[in-house]
Amino acid sequence: MNPRFGYLCLFDNPTSEAGRALTRQLILVREAERMRFDDIWFAEHHFDDYFPSGACSVMLGYAAGVTMRARIGSASFLPALRDPVQLAEDVASIDLLTKGRFNFGVASGADFPKQTIDFGIAPEDANARGLEALELVERLFAESEVTHKGKYFSVEKLSLAPRPEQKVPTWIATTEESTIRLAARKGYGLMAAATCGNEELRRILDIYKSEAPEGDPRLILARFGFATQERDEAVSIATPYLEDYCAKANATRVGEALDPQALLSMSLVGSYKEVADHVNRLNEEFGVHGIAVIPTSAQFDTVKRCLAAFVDEIRLRLPVD
Repeated sequence: MNPRFGYLCLFDNPTSEAGRALTRQLILVREAERMRFDDIWFAEHHFDDYFPSGACSVMLGYAAGVTMRARIGSASFLPALRDPVQLAEDVASIDLLTKGRFNFGVASGADFPKQTIDFGIAPEDANARGLEALELVERLFAESEVTHKGKYFSVEKLSLAPRPEQKVPTWIATTEESTIRLAARKGYGLMAAATCGNEELRRILDIYKSEAPEGDPRLILARFGFATQERDEAVSIATPYLEDYCAKANATRVGEALDPQALLSMSLVGSYKEVADHVNRLNEEFGVHGIAVIPTSAQFDTVKRCLAAFVDEIRLRLPVD
């Protein structure tokens, strides 16, 4: 089966006008719905003028009101930085507003330690704190009079209101072996960042399958993308954006520095045929449930062009299901 096509919104703000960036992004959400994208994903960033999307719940609530068909998802909420009771209320409300169209994606945020520190949380605690928050959120969805006394959070006989009417599908973005195994045992899906290469994807999926051989990781794979009739045009549009993205990310994240050319080689950038072939290869090797496309442009009209190409040109070049 072909992967679902999603639009991953980063809220690019190249002109340092946050209000304009938010408004344009939400207009593009309506465009993606009109174009019949399957999924619309919202990234959560904090204290970043270029990606002003810290209030992710607000954006998701707006999207719930202006869409009717596409599934709306967090890619990803950062439970370690949140009050889990408030997060549970937000997720339940958004799921009810979308009539069950919400995808609950979470991550630790440990790759960006400054934002964790700015929330008063030690980066080394982010993963454990986030997992405990997720556990409490799930209990609040499923149980009444929840009592939880953990390392980071505590509640006494708490009943959530409102609660979602169905089990909210959950994904985790992680490269930690213990968390991958937890996801497999719990039946969570996996999310992989646009910077996650094929070798790392194989490792993550192998761990998941070793823990749950019959489990379905429902892999959501983020990828930068831009497709045009000719490869050279797509590359000329994508390269400056990826160079700028890598420079900004390398200034705040931990781990190996991102290289724009390496990122370009793993992105869905090229001619229509090249990009469609790349999608097919990813699907054949990894069984991708969905691809979350990040357009490699911060310009409104160019992003619209990119989104249209994926539904009008790339999707039509995939095998018939």
